Amino acid sequence: MFDTPIFVNGLALGLGIFICPGPKDVLILRQALLGRPSFELIAIGCISDALLIWLAIAGLSAVFVVAPVLQSAALWFGTCLLAGHGILAARSAIRGGDVASALSNQDKEESPGKSWLALLSVSFLNPVAWLDAVLIVGSVGAALPQSSQVSFGLGAVAASLGWFAALVLGVRGAARWMTSPHAWRLLDGLVAVAMLGLAIHVAWDLI
Repeated sequence: MFDTPIFVNGLALGLGIFICPGPKDVLILRQALLGRPSFELIAIGCISDALLIWLAIAGLSAVFVVAPVLQSAALWFGTCLLAGHGILAARSAIRGGDVASALSNQDKEESPGKSWLALLSVSFLNPVAWLDAVLIVGSVGAALPQSSQVSFGLGAVAASLGWFAALVLGVRGAARWMTSPHAWRLLDGLVAVAMLGLAIHVAWDLI
């Protein structure tokens, strides 16, 4: 049975967690500026969160609690992934390039499949996503009575959907400001700082 107050609780917690730009957000933002279909980007962002939330509510968060070694292994793997993405972004920021050419030839330089793979990897193997969606949102949902878990999960997923829709559709209006090579180098620099900074932060906590 749908429980409106529980749904609102899930929505509020989800908004508090998701409206905080992280590696997945900045990567989706960059893909949106490159002209990738809005529906695809919103779907990848929301569906990845939804799967992690429902897996956590179903018991994944409890597995991590009783088996911290698995949690540490997942976080280390995700940290290495973030560091790799950060290094690539830093290289792009330093080298720069012909933005007009990149935009006109983006399908040749970066296929949709490659973009999807990058987005899916940073969505499911991102340690922040696991901490937020699994250990925070999922744990709260798992602690609720079974009759309330669906309403809570739907609220959290609705928060993710609303955030990514606002992010992708809103950034379309900024596309005209991103025709300068300096703007793209700045964006790549921000991506590098976000991903490398987060990788260092998570690794420091794990040491």
